[in-house]
Amino acid sequence: MTVTVVAPVTASTEVDLLAELLERGYSLSVETRVDVYNHKVGPHPVTYADRLLVSGDERVPDHLREAIAANKPLLLAAACVLSPPTPWLWELVRRCRTAPYRITPGVLAANIAAFVGLDPIDDTHGIEPAVRAALEKEGRDA
Repeated sequence: MTVTVVAPVTASTEVDLLAELLERGYSLSVETRVDVYNHKVGPHPVTYADRLLVSGDERVPDHLREAIAANKPLLLAAACVLSPPTPWLWELVRRCRTAPYRITPGVLAANIAAFVGLDPIDDTHGIEPAVRAALEKEGRDA
């Protein structure tokens, strides 16, 4: 019996994974969910990233499926930049690219971290390279 171990992609190679998916013609998008919290003043809906959607003309090869599964938060972050699923996130991506009121990629990454269910303080540094790579990719295609 052969056992294959797939290590999560490191910060230096998640950009390569994103690039490979995009070069092969796959698109990344985010499916959202809305959780409603009831407060004394009424219901408060909060939108979160729920699922990463990878679509293309061909089935995703198994080795890429394994890498996608192992690195879902990084790819969710990139998908939030490539195809922002909410108006506020679209606005933050726009503000990261253009002045006035420009924000840094780190600020964008912190907001995306919270949106995908990560800690915006502890996990921002881990997803920032994917956010930067998606910003660069999107900037070339714009």
